[in-house]
Amino acid sequence: MIDSQMLKGIIDGIILEIISKNQTYGYEIVEELKRNGFYNMTEGTVYPILKRLTRKGYLMGTFRKSEVGPKRKYYYITEKGEKKLSDFKSSYSEMTKAVDKILYK
Repeated sequence: MIDSQMLKGIIDGIILEIISKNQTYGYEIVEELKRNGFYNMTEGTVYPILKRLTRKGYLMGTFRKSEVGPKRKYYYITEKGEKKLSDFKSSYSEMTKAVDKILYK
């Protein structure tokens, strides 16, 4: 299981990456996270992150009709979000290289 403190530092970037690949909605994001090993992620965790990322201008959302149930809010990444994602990837890469140097000497 991924430590929650480690996850806090990277989850924004992970969610931005998921959305950058395909406009999607909250529940689908949770399922994608779980499919990729983030088993402790819930809608109760992801929705506040989506709201925060939207408030900061990294995401935009639009409601679309659903074939089953009520309308869903689909999120897409903004230009500002693309910049944030690019910065995250660069920073994450530098950090993992530095950690790997120490852990796997």
